[in-house]
Amino acid sequence: MQKPSNPQGTRDFGPEVMRKRNLILDTIRGVFKKYAFEPLQTPALENLSMLTGKYGDEGDKLLYKIRSNREISHEIDEEKAQTIKDLFPDRWIPGESKLGLRYDLTVPFARFVVQHRNEISFPFRRYQIQPVWRADRPQKGRFREFTQCDADCIGSTSLIHEADLIHIYNEAFTSLNLSSTVVKINHRKFLEAMVDELSLDFPVAQFTSTLDKLDKIGKDGVVNELINAGIDEAKCLELFELIINSDLNKAILDQLAISFNQNVLAMEAIKDLKELVSYLGDSPLNIQLKLDLSLARGLDYYTGCIFEAIIPGSGIGSVSGGGRYDNLTDIFGLKDVSGVGISFGVDRLYEILESQKLWPNSKSFNQSILICHFNRETQVYGADIARKMRNKELSVLVYPDNKRINKQLDFANNKGFTHAIVIGQDEMESSFLTLKNLITGDQNKMSVDDCIAHLKS
Repeated sequence: MQKPSNPQGTRDFGPEVMRKRNLILDTIRGVFKKYAFEPLQTPALENLSMLTGKYGDEGDKLLYKIRSNREISHEIDEEKAQTIKDLFPDRWIPGESKLGLRYDLTVPFARFVVQHRNEISFPFRRYQIQPVWRADRPQKGRFREFTQCDADCIGSTSLIHEADLIHIYNEAFTSLNLSSTVVKINHRKFLEAMVDELSLDFPVAQFTSTLDKLDKIGKDGVVNELINAGIDEAKCLELFELIINSDLNKAILDQLAISFNQNVLAMEAIKDLKELVSYLGDSPLNIQLKLDLSLARGLDYYTGCIFEAIIPGSGIGSVSGGGRYDNLTDIFGLKDVSGVGISFGVDRLYEILESQKLWPNSKSFNQSILICHFNRETQVYGADIARKMRNKELSVLVYPDNKRINKQLDFANNKGFTHAIVIGQDEMESSFLTLKNLITGDQNKMSVDDCIAHLKS
């Protein structure tokens, strides 16, 4: 018999892991709501034509295509179909793939906006928390199925949205004990300006795709790729003289205007980033905000500010990314609708919190009460207590079997229940319950109403 296993790059999540994942999800969702983002879901399946050509050549290679249920012989002429049957008489060969699993949440969001543009009011803010799939090579922090948490605003060019996204980063990472996070920011116009200023005979999309590999292959690797693509070595060295990594402020932006010789494209980026700085004002940030001109974000649809968040020392790459896109809905037939958004990688955040032991006490994830009993009569009485508690939105389980009290309490501890109530004949006659805190060991005798009030406090 075959031993059961997961497909490579996918995982099961048991209750303990799910409690921790939900802590991340609930934290991020709460921050999204605070900034007036509305919930949205889209199907796992999209028409393949909606996905291809949106993520660049590298992204297209990672798309999961759904095999057609229609045999190829029904899609070609009879003579060719007969030839295939003669060559492969025992094989069923599918026709053209027309469906794919979503690669991210941004392109499906753009499709939704165009499809439902008469039903929504602009600017439209939405958050979306769903799994995505990529045919990638599994490794640490990189999976084939993973969950993204997206927040996007579409229908406005105001940089106040970028400022809100930075504040969302600050609140979410601080709440998750990750205030050491560095959020890198750049502007795609800086990247275009590098190509323009150095007179590189090189497609901008290919340039950004190459520069995006800097963290993986280093400066020498990027230079070698550019040289192999026909760029002069001297110009490659000039390129890295333009690249800086600094705090984002007005002074550094003024310095960049000089470095780029007032290049028109660079000045557009500087204008946007100065406006962003003005929206951020003097509000303190726990996270670090860095202007990094090497940041490229390889996806082709970005046009303005771009973001990437990393946790220094985690050994894992970016945990969030995003940016401004002005033309994404154009490909679906809706022009002049600008958007901006970010996406959190829940799976990578989980890996970091787990490895650095930044979770609260694990038992605090399961705020539940186990009602223990001695016999059928006390169990029935406990079921009535449980109903009263559930009516007050408390999570309660009556132990279902007839086992010794110590076995029931062992179950409570193993499952991470925070409290236990033991019901015997005395509790039934007095209507007073003994509530035991399984974390601290404290226990108190109180009425049902007082017990509920204590648990709700």
